[in-house]
Amino acid sequence: MMTLSEIAERDGVSRQAISKTVRDLIEKHDIPVDRDGRGRIARVSVAHIDHYREKYQNPAKVLAARPTMPGAKAGQDAATTPVAEGDSFEEARRLNEWLRYSREKLKHQEACGRLISVELVEKALMDLGMETQALVARLPNHADDMSVPFAKEGVHGLRTALRDAAFQINLSIAERFKEIAASAPQHDILDEEDTGA
Repeated sequence: MMTLSEIAERDGVSRQAISKTVRDLIEKHDIPVDRDGRGRIARVSVAHIDHYREKYQNPAKVLAARPTMPGAKAGQDAATTPVAEGDSFEEARRLNEWLRYSREKLKHQEACGRLISVELVEKALMDLGMETQALVARLPNHADDMSVPFAKEGVHGLRTALRDAAFQINLSIAERFKEIAASAPQHDILDEEDTGA
């Protein structure tokens, strides 16, 4: 854990710049922080910050933010190894090209139907959840069917009737899920900007 001032000093940027970056990352990701008595960020997990910055920011900017010192010790972590000035630009370019290649590869896999977007999965899960809720909400409709066994056999009759009702609801859920799966698109539809159209 480091303070924002310590991170700013380490990366050679202003405290305001690192403060904005850290606030954005905390808002979007679950990053451990220590807060002071007034709720302000006192210290933040540097490992998490570095991880998300390298994952979502332009590698050239990430490397440019690191201090340039000649001669790093053998075995130092890549995230904390100072980059020699002559190598930093070429390394940043190489990482940027690799990132671009990785994105294009993912787009190609998505276009070939090997990947689907998170948005489609989230929508499908939401639809399935709503269908399940709607089918379970029909349980009160079985009240009349349960009253007769309860009157004749008491709790045992009611338990048996509830088991039968649960079986019918589960069967309805399974059939509805099969219908939804059969009507789902075979491939994800890419946005025009993703396909370069």
